Amino acid sequence: MRSKGNGGNNGSSSSLCSLLLQVQSGNDIKFQDFQSWCAFLSFANAFFAVLVILGNSVVFAAFYRFESLRTASNFLLLGLSFCDFFVGLVTQPLLATEIGLVATNSEIACTFKDLYVIFLFAFNSSSMVHICLITIERSVAIFYPFKHQRWITKMKIVIFLVLFWISWALITVFTRRNHGGGIIGYSRMAFVIFSATFVVTINLRLWIEARKHSMRIHNALPLTSFSNVTNSTEGSRESRNSVAKAARDSKAAKTILLITGILILCNLPIIATFVTRKFYNVRGRVVTLLWFASNTIVLLPSFVNPLVYCWRRRDIRVSVKRMFGCRNVVGVQR
Repeated sequence: MRSKGNGGNNGSSSSLCSLLLQVQSGNDIKFQDFQSWCAFLSFANAFFAVLVILGNSVVFAAFYRFESLRTASNFLLLGLSFCDFFVGLVTQPLLATEIGLVATNSEIACTFKDLYVIFLFAFNSSSMVHICLITIERSVAIFYPFKHQRWITKMKIVIFLVLFWISWALITVFTRRNHGGGIIGYSRMAFVIFSATFVVTINLRLWIEARKHSMRIHNALPLTSFSNVTNSTEGSRESRNSVAKAARDSKAAKTILLITGILILCNLPIIATFVTRKFYNVRGRVVTLLWFASNTIVLLPSFVNPLVYCWRRRDIRVSVKRMFGCRNVVGVQR
């Protein structure tokens, strides 16, 4: 059955989900204005979904064409891009469809709402897991550099990611009925907050450690010797590698901090809206629009992350430029 406008009989209303009920019972803005905002948010999600798919497809293509990018560390970054790609392919289109169906007062919106929440957990929350894994891998690389080469290999990373996605899919399926609220909903929010705190704390420590290591190298080398190391091919290869490694570690830590900072900022609106709805029992069409807008914002990191990779990672940036015909760039071999 379908209810139109503000009304609908009691029998049909009782079968609707809470999302449609608050839209039908709310009178804080006109329904026509509500529909206009829903159309805008639905179009915005569809537009960003296309950009997310294109951006992460470029990352996939770069990894496919340039073997030098396929390192053990980069496979974790590829896993994060995989999560973002499916946000654009599945999660964001579901949200766009849900918003459009709510604007038409269709009961099918309740089904799409449930599907959206399930896939939000499956792909968006898993992005945070991958950021944590990247942080752990970087910690091992900085604090245990010799063990890192033995522990972190491409084969081990691939096997781990396959096992992770099998486990994550099973968790998603078996907890699918509780994602919207209850212990699963609150646990998911607590997990995001805890993971973000963990990533920020560890990467700040990694950045400080990399800076200290870089300063120790600079202080240990005389100015003339350092000039020879950095500018002459006859310099000490070991010292040159140490300088480059310290710079890479520092930049990698700042990159993860940037990605995590964007993720935290994009999660703040949905946390605020969730708290307002759950604990202050605020309902109505305006709150529903704010809920849709905050869910749109929470998916934005999937669009921003490929841009961050190309900006912060020279090897990826050079690979992308070469794919698009800039043959004069150097730095990455096939």
